[in-house]
Amino acid sequence: MNVKKILTWIELSLAILMLSRVLAKMDAYMTNVECLNYVPEILKNVSCHLNQTAQSTSSLYIEFALAQDVRDVESIYILTMKRGSIMTNLTTMKLDLCQLLSSVESQFLLKMVTTQIRRIGNFPLECPFKMNKRYYVKGFTINSKLIPRYLPEMNFISDAHINLKDRRACRLIIHGSLRP
Repeated sequence: MNVKKILTWIELSLAILMLSRVLAKMDAYMTNVECLNYVPEILKNVSCHLNQTAQSTSSLYIEFALAQDVRDVESIYILTMKRGSIMTNLTTMKLDLCQLLSSVESQFLLKMVTTQIRRIGNFPLECPFKMNKRYYVKGFTINSKLIPRYLPEMNFISDAHINLKDRRACRLIIHGSLRP
C-alpha cells in the first residue's frame, strides 16, 4: 500500500468517525430532583421524586395540593448547562404560569414541557388551581428526539422558582445530563 492510499484511508476513517459523532442521538437523563416548599400553610403534601426505570432513564413525579384557590402563579425558570468546570446560563424566563396553562407556546422549550405535562398531569387548562384538589405530574421524561444531535455531552440544572401572589412558594431543581 502506498502512502497516498494510507493517507486517504486515514482521512476517510476520521471523516466517518466525526460523522458518526454528529449523527449520534443525544439523550437527556434526569439524575436528581429536589422540591423546596416555602409555604406549607398553602402548599400541602408536596412531593417529588425520580423513578429510575432503567439504568440510564428516569421519569419525574410531582404531587401537591393547595389550602386555598390560587390564581396568581408566576415562575422564574433558569436552565444552566455545565461542561467541565464551565457553567453557562442557557435561558432565564419569567413566566405567568396561569397564562402558560391556557396557551399554545411557540417557544420550543416551553412547548415541549407544556405538551407533555398536559398529557401526563392533571393541571387545569386555566387558573385557578382549586383548593384541596390533588395535582400531579406522573412520569415526565425528556423527549430525546427533540434534542439537537450536535450538542456536546454536558450536565444541566433546571431551576424553577414559583411564586404565589408575589410570595415565594416553592422551588423545583432538576439535575441531569446530556449524553449519547
